[in-house]
Amino acid sequence: MNNIEQKYAEFILNEELRIEGGEKLTINANEETIAFAHLLAHMAAEKTGVNVQIVFIDHGKVESVDEIEPDFQEKASGKVCMLHLASFPSFSPLNDENKELSAKELGEYRVISEPVIAGRRVAVPWAICYVPTPAWAEFVFGPGATTDSLWLLLSDILKLDSEDNSLRMQHQILKNRCAKLNNANITQLILKSNSCDLKLDINQELHLATTSTMLSSGRLFYPTAPCEEVIIPLSKHSGSGKFITTYPFRLFDRVFSSAEVSIENGKVVSFKVEDGTTHITKYLSIDEESKCLSELILCDGYTPSSKLEVSTGIPMLDRMRTTSLVLGGITPDTLQAESDEDIDKTIINNSFVRLELPLGSKDLSIQGITEFGEIIDIMEDGIILF
Repeated sequence: MNNIEQKYAEFILNEELRIEGGEKLTINANEETIAFAHLLAHMAAEKTGVNVQIVFIDHGKVESVDEIEPDFQEKASGKVCMLHLASFPSFSPLNDENKELSAKELGEYRVISEPVIAGRRVAVPWAICYVPTPAWAEFVFGPGATTDSLWLLLSDILKLDSEDNSLRMQHQILKNRCAKLNNANITQLILKSNSCDLKLDINQELHLATTSTMLSSGRLFYPTAPCEEVIIPLSKHSGSGKFITTYPFRLFDRVFSSAEVSIENGKVVSFKVEDGTTHITKYLSIDEESKCLSELILCDGYTPSSKLEVSTGIPMLDRMRTTSLVLGGITPDTLQAESDEDIDKTIINNSFVRLELPLGSKDLSIQGITEFGEIIDIMEDGIILF
């Protein structure tokens, strides 16, 4: 698997971070990702010509800082970028429906939503990348699975063995999709397939977003990869219909193969899974808005990620498989608030948690209804039309 690790490191540096000569890279790593961090750091040092810093973190505390030097030092540009090499977190089985979960436990279960911060500004390129570990392999593929299977999975969805794995055009594609949807002044979405019949209202106070990021300087980077999605904010007070999930999804310590969900007035009124009532009840009762709509994550069908028949257990990877409906907290990038007062005035889903439910399929169609009643085709047979 060394060849795939090498290609993954090259992909992170060249496509996600798009690291430049003279740029200082800082890598945060833990015990499970430190070996890959050293491989990547040596590659980055030779590419940038300046030292790369590895910060070793153990149980939330900085234990050591290493400097990896290039063979030939170049002049530092003064620019910096950040990389967090994450491992699949350990967690305990959820057996007690009445137990109140701590913020730490919710984070380990990967259901906690991002904090909404006024005046949030991205100052430097950064990325979060997961490194295959035995625990992650067994979660995805079952007991006895090895990290080899995960390395192959990453290679497939990132197209590491293909010459056509560049992300450079993806930003423009996604920004164009956001612009066309914004310019159309769509107020309502109609989703239909054999397993989905939904009518959703767009939250006009928020903005469409995607995870591809461009700084004010014009520097482009991708905090996560793959990067396929357009995030459409929804009203938490309206929206109705029903759907059946189309891909496995993780909730707390389990992966569910399917769920039947009904929505009324923007809230879940029915959520049926096989042998998982404790999990559903627990999630929906965490706070008042955990059961409310927040977003539709629009993803093209027929991408490498769409071929995944498993849940990776990592929301930022699973959401790229298909179009998903989100319950709970919003994506902060959809909110452009300069102060806490601005946030308070904006009607958003403030839930502490978040759950993404996949509903995309090869027969999914999505139409947008404008404020003037015009119908605009957005998706047909699972494919975005622009």
